[in-house]
Amino acid sequence: MAHVIFSRNNDNSALTTERIMQLAPAAFSTTKADRLTNRYVPLNTGDMLTLMQDYGYQPVQAAQKRSRKAGTTEHGAHMLAFANLNEEAVDGVRPEIVLFNSHDGTSGVRLFAGCFRFICSNGIVAGDGFKSSMYHSKALLGFEDMLRNTVETLPLLMARIEKLRSVKLDYEQARRLAEDAVLTRWDSYDATQEKHKHGVFAVSQTVRDVMSVQRSEDNFADAFTVLNRIQEGVIRGKALIRSVSDKHPTGMMRKARPVNSVKENIRINSELWNLAEAVAA
Repeated sequence: MAHVIFSRNNDNSALTTERIMQLAPAAFSTTKADRLTNRYVPLNTGDMLTLMQDYGYQPVQAAQKRSRKAGTTEHGAHMLAFANLNEEAVDGVRPEIVLFNSHDGTSGVRLFAGCFRFICSNGIVAGDGFKSSMYHSKALLGFEDMLRNTVETLPLLMARIEKLRSVKLDYEQARRLAEDAVLTRWDSYDATQEKHKHGVFAVSQTVRDVMSVQRSEDNFADAFTVLNRIQEGVIRGKALIRSVSDKHPTGMMRKARPVNSVKENIRINSELWNLAEAVAA
């Protein structure tokens, strides 16, 4: 299974059925995990994919949680992003719908309004007010209602993006946003402690790294561009973090790895969106 970040076609076109099966095989599962009782009736992603296509939304991204446990691939957590390819992107941003599901009893079905920014190949998932969920049941009609509601929020999402673009952040505002953003993924390293718990931690260099401009098109101070820069740094890694272990009890600096969990990817994205909206407000 490919990395969640590299789970789209290079030209951002629709994924074929064969490609989705490679990237997220659980999307076509028609069974549930053996440990689940008959009260759990799986709402199959394959059926929802067909319904999404009936509404004009094609799958453009597919990813699945990696697991080393045998027999978990068929039912694991997975995500698909959908776009109406007949709609033109607005200022390089295309609205999308993100579907999250599993057939192992760990989650219900969730839909999120989101967008894709072509300049940096960033997929953003919106936060509060742009998500809905339902428990697994036999009622695919319930999912259709949820889908219609999500489609109706996409114009509002694009309007929120325009509002974020209209708000200019000074350096201190951008820095505070970056400080809060890194905490969505890492705890803050406390240099005053004599003994540190093991793990990876954000430091001041982490904040500076996620704020850094990677391309000339991102050298702007509006809240949406700043959000994209920070989101890219947090999700894709490469920012320097401090890693504490038995070998390095006070920690050593290293580059962060990319987020490779579909659930964490969605959670962090949603929280970053909420932080940016709070700053813009």
